[in-house]
Amino acid sequence: MDNAEDKKILNTSVEKAFKILDCFSMEKIELGVTEIANQIGTNKSVVYRMLATMDALNVIQQNPENGKYRLGLKLFELSQKVSIHKNFISKAKPYMEDLVKRAGETAHLAIYKNQKVYFLDKVVGRHDLQINSQIGTEKPLHCTGLGKVMLAFAEPHFEKVIDNINLERITTNTITQKIKLKQEIRRIKKEGFALDLEENEIGLVCVAVPVFDAKGKCIAAISTSGPSARFNKNEIQTYTGDLKYTANQLKHIFS
Repeated sequence: MDNAEDKKILNTSVEKAFKILDCFSMEKIELGVTEIANQIGTNKSVVYRMLATMDALNVIQQNPENGKYRLGLKLFELSQKVSIHKNFISKAKPYMEDLVKRAGETAHLAIYKNQKVYFLDKVVGRHDLQINSQIGTEKPLHCTGLGKVMLAFAEPHFEKVIDNINLERITTNTITQKIKLKQEIRRIKKEGFALDLEENEIGLVCVAVPVFDAKGKCIAAISTSGPSARFNKNEIQTYTGDLKYTANQLKHIFS
């Protein structure tokens, strides 16, 4: 097969991939193979092969419960580099930096995405502690303060989600019992903040709170993280106050 033919096939594949992406909308967030094939005028076997490739690349994700497909996290990651970075994150940045000045510890801004914690931004504290987190990556829900906040405030069916996710043991402190995690989430819903007591990384403690919009919907979460030696009971109360103050500020810019 010559180069011209290779290029033609590649372009056709890319064109079909974008046609598939265009099938999804706010009204139709999940579609089956037959629905997509009918919309783009291609047979189901071709669509199925395309979806399999796009699923492997996380551009498309399949819902295991009904077999239908939805847009994947990779698209969000790409968009985050453009519009979301310029708007959502840049508006929050000054408030995150102010939080770090007051608390002195590293701060994170994250959202709930596909039953994971997705890191939008990170501002390193003055102690310059090396924390294993990167912007644009994701973490499990059950072993992070941010994740437990998401379960408590962004996920209306948190018990069902807990039943379906794998509670992998990351450290000796990780909660791996589903009943215990459900009890923890109920406590968080009452108290308004979550703790990660060396559950994701030994020696590291995290305090997290939800960020609500003007309508009371949880749209993000913020956290303060630092070494366990500096996070005693009194300090946790102070950090929680600082976080809630910042969350209230973010509420106005995200509404």
